[in-house]
Amino acid sequence: MTYSLYLAHINDTHSHFEPTLVHFEVTINQEVYQLDAYCGGYARLATAVKQHHALATQNNSSSLFLHAGDSFQGSLYFSQFKGEANAHLLNLMSVDAMTIGNHEFDLGNAPVSKFVDQVNFPCLAGNMDLSQEDQQKHLPLAPHNNLYYYNNELAIANYLLKPLGDQQLAIVGITHDQMHNIGCPDADCHFLNAIKTTQATVKHLKQQGINHIVILSHLGYDGDIALAKAVTGISVIVGGHSHTLTGEFGHLGLASTGNNGQWQNGCLVLQAGKHAESIGLSCLHFDKNGKVIKLEGGTEFLIDDNWQAKQNGQIVCNETRRLISDYLATAPGLLKCSDDQQISEIINQQYRPAVEQMKSQIVTKLSQPLRHSRMPNKDLPNGSEIAPLICQGFYQASAAKHPTDFALHNAGGVRVSLKAGPLSKADICGRLLPFEITLMSYLIKGEDLAMAIEGAINNATNNGLMGTGDGSFPYFYKLRYSYQAHKPLGQRVSQIQLEEEQGWQALQPQRVYRGVSSAYTLAGKEGYDALLNSWDHHDLELSMSDSFVAFASSKQYLV
Repeated sequence: MTYSLYLAHINDTHSHFEPTLVHFEVTINQEVYQLDAYCGGYARLATAVKQHHALATQNNSSSLFLHAGDSFQGSLYFSQFKGEANAHLLNLMSVDAMTIGNHEFDLGNAPVSKFVDQVNFPCLAGNMDLSQEDQQKHLPLAPHNNLYYYNNELAIANYLLKPLGDQQLAIVGITHDQMHNIGCPDADCHFLNAIKTTQATVKHLKQQGINHIVILSHLGYDGDIALAKAVTGISVIVGGHSHTLTGEFGHLGLASTGNNGQWQNGCLVLQAGKHAESIGLSCLHFDKNGKVIKLEGGTEFLIDDNWQAKQNGQIVCNETRRLISDYLATAPGLLKCSDDQQISEIINQQYRPAVEQMKSQIVTKLSQPLRHSRMPNKDLPNGSEIAPLICQGFYQASAAKHPTDFALHNAGGVRVSLKAGPLSKADICGRLLPFEITLMSYLIKGEDLAMAIEGAINNATNNGLMGTGDGSFPYFYKLRYSYQAHKPLGQRVSQIQLEEEQGWQALQPQRVYRGVSSAYTLAGKEGYDALLNSWDHHDLELSMSDSFVAFASSKQYLV
């Protein structure tokens, strides 16, 4: 006997309620064309899910709509409304379950608690251990009945059960077990090994006679592959975190896993891209032992007719446009989809006006472009032209409350370069500094500051350590230094100086300095471990973007 499930899934939507511009490249009759199309958005996602549910009903099959985490952050909608708008719209879209991602924790546990309280569906984080959570603190997580976290009594993940014909299908949420390195959860919230938790949970489910097992994960594609290889008996992993397109998208000029990359150790691995541009729409056929024996469908980019095609920089003629239109109508991975009216009206009436107002607020002007590079290179030997100005905004915000010696920001917290001309609040909050993370003032010894600088650069350059990427590279205001990569670990940073009233002064190892940086960096992420030795922390009650808006607003021209 076989069982079928109509599965819709999304991940890493990052508050992209409106369609996102996606760049495709297609080849027709050996001619290459570049396409710009606005894809997805929550109104189109809602339509696609309804259509998929209707197909399931027509075929007398079960259906699910799953979100694999990172609903938070990423757009002006989050900057303005935090998690409230996300909860409202996801409720209307009838999500069956969502795994909590790392960006849900960017502002600590309280916003997660509010979100879980606001949604009408289960939130899963089966390897999140809340046994040490302070139940007297503001907005604890454990009391929520719709939060499926680690079961300490059984030493397994709490799981969700759904009917599948005459069987039961289990949904187990597994989030990133390095959460304290990539997110900002509260100290009393712990994350257990993803593979070990999954192994114990799958074993328990099999003992209960449950063979059809979905892991809703936020581990990233490589983490999902490792999980599938390590744990036998998983039917399908529906993942997020790495923004991966599983399936074949080479014909659209997009990087993807290829069809063979979707299978590991008899387990089907699925992920549906990012930013609500696309959605996984599949029909899975299982045997009685829970193995997926047939996959129909896959990830679809939700497009409409408002696309533009160019060849060699020139807009194509009408005849060529008709040829491309015919191709797009049958190309795998593309689905023409209309907006759901209810979702569209709510976005337009309740949420977009505030965003449009931000777009109309001109903060300052730029007389020349400002380029951003995470690290110095041949074109930008001093690195980012923007990051030091953002640090200056941090400094101004901190100095208004405390005498401050320096400001620090990691390169990955800055997202785009800026062109010359007007700079709006929307440009700053939605594009330049889209992560709503607060600023923290703190005290630190000079020797620990030196260690933090080296640790961040070592991490960014993989210099003797396995780093997490060049996003950790440090930028400063009122601090300069020399880094020599060839020197032994712990001796690579020298000539550290801080700008004081009497000019540039050498850093004194035992002297205490006051710094300001984002709460993310202060939490010791990505090579900044030495910042954990800081103390006297003060929340400035301003986000990174708030401080830069205030700083830039004081200048008619930023540069």
